[in-house]
Amino acid sequence: MKKLLLLLIIPLFLTGCYDYQELNNRAIIAGVAIDYEEDAFHINLEILNNKKSSNQEEASSKTYYVKGSGPTLDKAFQDCHSRLSKEPYYSHLKILILGEEVAKEKLSEVLDYMIRDATIRNIFLPVLAKGSKASEILETTTTENPVVSTSIQSMIENNKTNDSISILKDFEEFTSEIIDPYRDGYINTISKDEDTLLLSGIAAFHEYKFSFFLDTEEAITFNTLNNDSTNYYINIPCENDQEKYVTIKLYQNDGTSFEFQENNITIQSKLNASIVEDSCHYDFRKPDTYNKLANLAKPLIEEEYQNVINKLKEEKTDILGISDQYYKKYRTPLDSWYTWNFAYDIEVNINKNGLIFEVKENE
Repeated sequence: MKKLLLLLIIPLFLTGCYDYQELNNRAIIAGVAIDYEEDAFHINLEILNNKKSSNQEEASSKTYYVKGSGPTLDKAFQDCHSRLSKEPYYSHLKILILGEEVAKEKLSEVLDYMIRDATIRNIFLPVLAKGSKASEILETTTTENPVVSTSIQSMIENNKTNDSISILKDFEEFTSEIIDPYRDGYINTISKDEDTLLLSGIAAFHEYKFSFFLDTEEAITFNTLNNDSTNYYINIPCENDQEKYVTIKLYQNDGTSFEFQENNITIQSKLNASIVEDSCHYDFRKPDTYNKLANLAKPLIEEEYQNVINKLKEEKTDILGISDQYYKKYRTPLDSWYTWNFAYDIEVNINKNGLIFEVKENE
């Protein structure tokens, strides 16, 4: 019995991770920026500074940067790693920033390298730098946001529930879209305004290459079409004064769906709405007011939908996954969806949420 008890206790002292190392011996990488110019990849790593001063206070800078370059991604990363005094650690990677040239010409190489590297967890967020180099975006630190990668991640997550410009999509999901023959991929874009980083819309891809940008307004409309929006605002001009508006906030009811007929695709969209601001002084105690606003809102929504659809058709880029939905329904490819006509069946239900009625004294 004693021997059996001893055998049961011994394994408790033998457990451990075979590759365990102290965090102090690792360079914890929070962000990676990849640019491509002059026939070479240029890598910039944002590394968390875990160095402590003698009095155990945090070091003055929360991050530092290491750069490297090479004719291939592997050589460029090796060049970065050779400049580190610690082992590179990618398990806490938050953000991958791609330069425009990388997105246009070298995306397949980036996807292949990141997927094959077993030390990298593919749950980080990919973004495209717009109007600046990826490395410049990664180094835009401020006192408020000293860790750029964490700042961008928070910006994307918070905006998803506020203005609905951004999308929550990790690297693995993006890669799955890119390699799917029935749909195209898309990611967030980040731009720089002096020392401030901004969400600037969506970058659309087609066949392993960057295709075009959707600006912030188009991104919100696209996210609504794609059932990925929580806030979608429409300004309805007053009937007697076109410079004033009623602003309504729309959100998905049963979502948007696609109905396929011969050479025709009908987009069905059911939206609930609430009044955000009224400069027209409508009488919201009358049910007819809501019906009137709903009828006025429909053509405005249809116009914004049509603008985004036309852009997708012009670029022949299927980030809405229309071909994918058609294939799932009919089990045959729909390669020429962009030649089909689009119609809209939009239902808007405006409620009284958030309204304060102004009642005159003599009423």
